[in-house]
Amino acid sequence: MVLTISEENSQISKNQENMRSILKLSIVALLAFLLQVNPLSAQKGKKHGHHNHHNNGKTVMVVKNKPYHHYHKKVYHPVWRPYHGYYRRWVYFPHYNFYWDNYSNMYVYWGGGVWMRTANPPPVIINVNLSKEKHYELKESDDEIDDIYGGNANHKKDYPEN
Repeated sequence: MVLTISEENSQISKNQENMRSILKLSIVALLAFLLQVNPLSAQKGKKHGHHNHHNNGKTVMVVKNKPYHHYHKKVYHPVWRPYHGYYRRWVYFPHYNFYWDNYSNMYVYWGGGVWMRTANPPPVIINVNLSKEKHYELKESDDEIDDIYGGNANHKKDYPEN
C-alpha cells in the first residue's frame, strides 16, 4: 500500500488527534481517582475531637474532656511578624491607631477621612518595625466583625499605647 503525501499527513493528524484524546481521558481518569482518594476520607469517623468506635454494629461515641478548639486553633503568621503566631483575627496597634486583619492579610486604617482596607501598609508605618510596636490581639468575639473600626473609640480606651 502506497500513500500519497496528503494521505500520509491526514493519517498523522488522525494519530495526533487520537493521542490527544487518550491524554485527555487519562487526565480525567487521574482526577477522578484523586478525588476518590482524598485526605478527608482517611479521617472518616473522626470529627472534632470525637472518636467513633464500632461495637457489634453500634457506634459508641467517646468525647474528650477538653473542648476541641483548644487543640486545633488556626495560627496566623502575619507578614510583619512571620515567626510569631496569633490566634485572633484582629491585631490592633494603638500608637498608630490601625488594625491588621489576619483573615485577609490586610491593614485597616483611617486615611483621607474614611477607613481604608489595603494589602499595603499605611503610609505612616512604611519604615516602622511593627514587631517591636505595642499591639494587642482583640477578643475572640471580635473575630466575626468585618468592620472592626466601628469599635475604634472603645479600642482607643481599652488598649493603651504604653
